Amino acid sequence: MNAAGASTWFNWTQYPDHGPGLEVLDLDDGSRVLDLGCGKGGNLAHVCASGYHGIGVDVSAPQLAHARTRWPGLPVHHRDAVSYLLDGEESFDAVYSVFGALWFVDPEVLLPAIHHRLRGVLAFSWSPMKPIPGLPRWDLEPGEWRERLEKHGYEDIECQVIDPPAGAESDQCTFFVRATRAGGRMPRSTREHAR
Repeated sequence: MNAAGASTWFNWTQYPDHGPGLEVLDLDDGSRVLDLGCGKGGNLAHVCASGYHGIGVDVSAPQLAHARTRWPGLPVHHRDAVSYLLDGEESFDAVYSVFGALWFVDPEVLLPAIHHRLRGVLAFSWSPMKPIPGLPRWDLEPGEWRERLEKHGYEDIECQVIDPPAGAESDQCTFFVRATRAGGRMPRSTREHAR
């Protein structure tokens, strides 16, 4: 349970119940959503509990075992993000990564693979941290992410810094990026107006 008493919740930051929520993915009823680097499955469980068709992918067997134990039936796959994306054809209305694959996989490889399967919103978050020897990470500045996203066919790019909540033990901020696939789905307001 979180502070609000909910059994599932969505966090973009390392601080519980802080920052934006699932609404940034601009989902409609029945949307298909992919979590790249789902880890222990907390965000994915919230996606599924909210009525969306969520799928999680992670390279860590121990993390996925935890997810399967805590949420039996949670649709998770033990795969690397790029091979999962390239091996399939079904599209997703949204793809997200919270301290996940977009932090650990070369964006020159991952962004085109996501673009291939995405119809709508791509969103991801990370925090700049000290390097870990032998572990590649793409701690790019928001402007660098913007350039790479534009290069690979994304538009409506938003980059923001989410400061820690008042009274947090750490002063570590979270970077959040949201973009849409160029030529993808119309924004929700336009879709609703067209109905």
